[in-house]
Amino acid sequence: MTDIKIDPVTFEVVWHRLLDTTEEMGIKYMRTSGSPVLVGAYDASTGICLPDGQLVAMGPYITTQAHVLRLIVQAVVKARAKVPGISKDDMFICNDPYLGATHQPDVATVAPFHHDGEIRAWVGSSGHWLDIGGSEPGGFNMTARSVYDEGLRLPPTKIVEGGVIREDLVELIMNHLREPLAELDLRGQIVSNQAGIQRLSAMYDEFGAAVVGGVMEQAIGHVERRLRARLRQLPDGVWREVQFLDHDGHRLNMRRIVCTVTKQHDRLSVDFTGSDPQVDGFANCAIGGLRAAVMSGVSIMLGYDLPWNDGIARCVEIVAPRRTIVTAESPTPVSMSTISAIIVTLNATFGALSRMLLASPQHHQEVMANWCGTSLGVSVIGVNEDGIMSVCAEASHFAAGCGARIDEDGVDTGGIIINTTANIPSIEATEAEYPVLYLFRRQMCDSGGAGTQRGGVAGEVAMIPYGIDHDLETSFAGVGVESPNGYGLAGGLPGATVRYVRFRSTAVPDAVRTGASLPSSFSELAETSGDSVYDINVSHTVFPLGGVDYHNWQGGGGYGDPLDREPQRVADDVRAQVVSQEAALALYGVVLDGGRPDADATRSERDQRRLRRLEVGQPARAVLSDAADIPDPLKTSDIAAPKELRYGDLVEWDVAKDVAKCARCKQDLGSGGEDFRLSCLVEETATGEAGPVRGQDYDTGQLVLRRFYCPGCGRQLEAEVAMRSGPRAGFRLAMPG
Repeated sequence: MTDIKIDPVTFEVVWHRLLDTTEEMGIKYMRTSGSPVLVGAYDASTGICLPDGQLVAMGPYITTQAHVLRLIVQAVVKARAKVPGISKDDMFICNDPYLGATHQPDVATVAPFHHDGEIRAWVGSSGHWLDIGGSEPGGFNMTARSVYDEGLRLPPTKIVEGGVIREDLVELIMNHLREPLAELDLRGQIVSNQAGIQRLSAMYDEFGAAVVGGVMEQAIGHVERRLRARLRQLPDGVWREVQFLDHDGHRLNMRRIVCTVTKQHDRLSVDFTGSDPQVDGFANCAIGGLRAAVMSGVSIMLGYDLPWNDGIARCVEIVAPRRTIVTAESPTPVSMSTISAIIVTLNATFGALSRMLLASPQHHQEVMANWCGTSLGVSVIGVNEDGIMSVCAEASHFAAGCGARIDEDGVDTGGIIINTTANIPSIEATEAEYPVLYLFRRQMCDSGGAGTQRGGVAGEVAMIPYGIDHDLETSFAGVGVESPNGYGLAGGLPGATVRYVRFRSTAVPDAVRTGASLPSSFSELAETSGDSVYDINVSHTVFPLGGVDYHNWQGGGGYGDPLDREPQRVADDVRAQVVSQEAALALYGVVLDGGRPDADATRSERDQRRLRRLEVGQPARAVLSDAADIPDPLKTSDIAAPKELRYGDLVEWDVAKDVAKCARCKQDLGSGGEDFRLSCLVEETATGEAGPVRGQDYDTGQLVLRRFYCPGCGRQLEAEVAMRSGPRAGFRLAMPG
């Protein structure tokens, strides 16, 4: 049907009806479910696929779940086409991470759309269920040693047959789940798919199978052509990014995710060779999670103005050895993958692509530093005032810090990058439903990465048991306590790390009873309680009546040298309480006098800091033992070989003379195709030098912060979080020849 002639007006009408259908499916799903994870945080996705599973359109929700619908459809066709068969008005449910699901709590239900006796398309809905069974409420099992410890795992299973729900299977599923409201998650997906089938049926009746089918196929082809054209405009070369998982679920265990992006002409190769092996903790991901991360990163970074469908996938080759932390195989546990390996893999892909775009004169305005580098799984568990077991999924971390852009700060508490319709549950709704009381939920000062453009700040939450006379329990899952995964770009510094603190004995309950003032910040809590515990990936810890649970999440990375930020903007940040006066001086070199920047003192302070950089910096080639391990790219094609290239406003390449220079002082920075960082001065410090809450509370000494300075003027041209040995971030550009 790709060669059928469809006039532009008809194409746009049908195409936008398809997009509207995916959005309506999500609305029906959430209104039926009522889950706070869905309604409050939009942790779901919907989509329409071709008969072979290719993704045509996705709803405005979680991108990672949408990008694996293709794998779910293909698993259904492969496993169930003959027995029991795929018939009209059937639906199939699946949450097997080794068949495509991102992790077990993200359950997908897909349905074939028949027209004139043929399967013309599939619709699908995926969402994070309130519970998936196993020993841990909410689905994140910190004690898991294999997938068999992680709750219900469904192969492709016919849940609706001929339009009739298989209630026996519904009962079987619910017998494995402790949360009865999860049944509404299941029925919400069925309602969602029914809505999708109804809308497709109306479109096929109105426009005919040839037109609607042609629009779906041509929409994928359109995205492919547009992305290939964009790739041809970008420089050829090799870019490598390294990110870290600092906890495997059982212990602090620093592991690398190595992402090498090779761009040649109109193709991308995304290679994860060099990533560390899978482990028996639950912070791995399977191949479906890897695909979800890569496709999300490419869609967001390179397809920012395109519909997101499998036209993007046609331009990308994913290379990954088996049995690594991003290609885990059964029975390796993976239930925390969405908030660990998947999102950190997305960071690595995103970072490599950002640096590629930054080297493009035509597209460098689209770059961003990494958004919040990780996510969290926080559950407060216990019997409520009505005597009913409840599991409060605390989802405030969806208000994460966004990465800085080339000409704008990152959005403060703006959302997680894979969530295209960012939202968080309201405090009032959570307190009405669960036996907890929030002391505060606020933006966290100094959590955004410092830079010429500041990274978006993260948030922090403190809560207590409330309305009951017994203790609760807390389970806390996540990574990113030692590693600040919200990396900066072009000299920008990383955002804050995760921190989990329990204050065991406080006067807060008395203050609540008497109506006295309550603590409104971490520092106030620390002053009134001398007993705090820092843990990560803990299961069923006692949350006592007199205790306070506190946590914060990661901030966005900064862009550009912090010493280049306008002093007045720093002063404005201090006034807005997103940057402290201490950080204004320590990170930005801004001297404040009565809340206003002292221009002369600030200029002198910054000049001294640049001179100090030149004094303490060491030649990068002497510090980096693996300086030459980025592979040489092929010679570039003519179409991707401009005469001049720039790395943002930091570095200029003269392609004809094969030389790179500092854009500010014209200092020679090596040959044209080589990573300019190798010609810089480098300073290695602890990550805590990037700001407060940058891993200091969990520091094992394995990570360093590297800052690369121009040897001529001392400008900070790049900064990276790294291990002292092993693969490091870098790039090589392809030069003409």
